[in-house]
Amino acid sequence: MSRIQAIVERVVAQLKGDASYRIVGAYTDRQLATVLWHRGMQLLRGFPLSLRARDVRRPVFRGRRVVVEHAYALQSGAGLILEDGVAINALSINGVVLGRNVTIGRSSIITCTGVLARIGNGIRIGDRSAIGAGSFIGGQGGVTIGNDVIMGPGVRIFSENHNYGSLDEPIRTQGETRLGVTIDDDCWIGAGAMILDGVSIGTGCVIAAGAIVTRDIPPFTVAAGVPARVVRSRQPEMETSAVPPSSSREWRPSSARAERALREDQ
Repeated sequence: MSRIQAIVERVVAQLKGDASYRIVGAYTDRQLATVLWHRGMQLLRGFPLSLRARDVRRPVFRGRRVVVEHAYALQSGAGLILEDGVAINALSINGVVLGRNVTIGRSSIITCTGVLARIGNGIRIGDRSAIGAGSFIGGQGGVTIGNDVIMGPGVRIFSENHNYGSLDEPIRTQGETRLGVTIDDDCWIGAGAMILDGVSIGTGCVIAAGAIVTRDIPPFTVAAGVPARVVRSRQPEMETSAVPPSSSREWRPSSARAERALREDQ
């Protein structure tokens, strides 16, 4: 191991609060020095944000062309990474609350209020979770994402729907329904997946790339397709017959918010 690699490992381990952090793979000193340079520039750009948003704990790594509107409503633990081109609008009842070591990928959009006439609920993302590049999270009805959740690029999460029952007035003026979205701990959401309002995804789930999730997904299952359906369990001892289909409404998520949403949907 080169001296510079040892330095990088020590610095990253300290920032992440993870003494076991190690770099796997062979990097040249030039590659590691370039990584340090870019992270150092992000650290400098993050300092003004931590002054504007007093509930954002340092260090903050902020890429180029990052826009944060209503920064007073943004909270985060230490180690926040906002890659290039990220846009956050935290205007909402509960704001945007991010845990420790959260990463928001390049060109992602996080917004909480769609129109001024009706303020949104907000977004909460747990520790060590990562949002993939080019993703969109709309927190109008409230979005809660747990710890250790990873997402591929281009994931879309919507927490409201437009009403369209009347033919006598434009859909635009018929209002919205808001149930909210919950994704529990330790989930993997594949690239291009779409999660619609009212959905709760249980702990340890895998959502396949390109899936459109319209109903609740039970814990420790794999869901795929359009609309998404449970295709198998991650628990080897569970018989196939024991896995409820994705259309079942018998399973109840642990989140109180999602339980209330489910009752409204019924």
